[in-house]
Amino acid sequence: MVQTDLELFDIVKIACFYVLVASGETLNGIARTVFLNKRLGIANAKRVSLVSALALCLMICFFYVPILNIHSDRGLIELGISLSLVMGVFDVVLGRFVMKAKWSTIFDEFNLLKGNLLAVGMVVMTFCPLLSSKLRVF
Repeated sequence: MVQTDLELFDIVKIACFYVLVASGETLNGIARTVFLNKRLGIANAKRVSLVSALALCLMICFFYVPILNIHSDRGLIELGISLSLVMGVFDVVLGRFVMKAKWSTIFDEFNLLKGNLLAVGMVVMTFCPLLSSKLRVF
């Protein structure tokens, strides 16, 4: 078992990271709905939005992850996993309690067979902190 000594300040920095990514992803979703859905169609808008959402997440990670002082690949993957889990919960809470969507509609967003790419985005998002650290070295 790996022992970690997280201080309150570290937890606050990580929480701010989650809020920053959630804010960016929410704005990306709003932009997709308002601008891209009508111009490209919903299916194409979701594809474009996936790329822009991941690029935004990678950019946030590039600038913010160094502040967290996580240097090991394992630590960065753990951060990415926690980010994806938090974003998944955030999407469900936002969909259910803010957008008042039905549970079936919310869970359909994770369904690849229905053309929805949220699950793919969350898996790729897991690797954004690690990739951003590799890009920084490159």
